[in-house]
Amino acid sequence: MRNPPVPEAAVQQAERKVNAVLEELEESTDSDVKDIDLEDVVDTDPASGQPTVRQAVDITVQPRPKRSWLK
Repeated sequence: MRNPPVPEAAVQQAERKVNAVLEELEESTDSDVKDIDLEDVVDTDPASGQPTVRQAVDITVQPRPKRSWLK
């Protein structure tokens, strides 16, 4: 069973939201986003107490170099 295609407008809106979050992260941490990964993580389902697999986003940032000018 195939999933129906996602409308292009919805994809673009989601990309803008992700971009805004990443930009805020860079500004608040004075760093640059280096890598973004989607990983499968084993977690416990709170309703059943059974293990379940969910997806999590892993974002790697790299500190920006400090610049100081010679006086």
